Amino acid sequence: MVPLQVLWAKTTQRRASGTSLAAIVPIGIVGACVYYFGGRSHQLDLPVAVFVMIGSSAGALLGAGLASRVPERILKMLLAALMVVAALSELRTAIVGSNTVVEAASAPGVGPVGYPLLVLSGAVIGTISGLTGVGGGVLLVPTLVFGFGIGQRAAQGTSLLAILPTAAVGAVAHQRRGDLDSRAAGWMSLGGVPGALAGAVLALWLPQRALAGLFGLLLAAMAVRMWPRRDDAVPA
Repeated sequence: MVPLQVLWAKTTQRRASGTSLAAIVPIGIVGACVYYFGGRSHQLDLPVAVFVMIGSSAGALLGAGLASRVPERILKMLLAALMVVAALSELRTAIVGSNTVVEAASAPGVGPVGYPLLVLSGAVIGTISGLTGVGGGVLLVPTLVFGFGIGQRAAQGTSLLAILPTAAVGAVAHQRRGDLDSRAAGWMSLGGVPGALAGAVLALWLPQRALAGLFGLLLAAMAVRMWPRRDDAVPA
């Protein structure tokens, strides 16, 4: 949502970040519910989501505070770079697959040592989310899949739940700084909720490698459009 606001609505990066975080909350709730209740088994790991939330909530506050101090051009470059990393991860899964992508909803490798690492991962991703306005799922899904061995579908469902406090905390912090368009967030939520419902249902039905490939191509295209041009003005 951030790239669409910046590129098409000509919204500033900071305001787009805050607005996107606010719009993510209802969209994430609907998507998480579909992943939890919509399949033959729960495609959402509640304990993993809770531990990610612990770190991501604190990270979101830090990231939102840093956003006002980072130049607009740098924010665009950071967001574009994150989308490239996520795109490469998705395209790799689509082309060669991954031995770590399984259908089990739980991650057998997550234990006493894994849960503190989830908190740390959540803090890092939450900081990036608060800084750029990305909900966190773009980075959290590959982290859960490749770092903790969680199945692709379960990782997607878990990320939708885990990003909720991150998005809410980040949105409030941005609103206090005047970097949130409540009306735009409401309209995006209104359109995004049905889309999240349909997308989550499709994700439970379509082959994951096909979905990964399409999502990776979209992220790559948006990263190219997001990267600041040489003639872009550098904000003071």
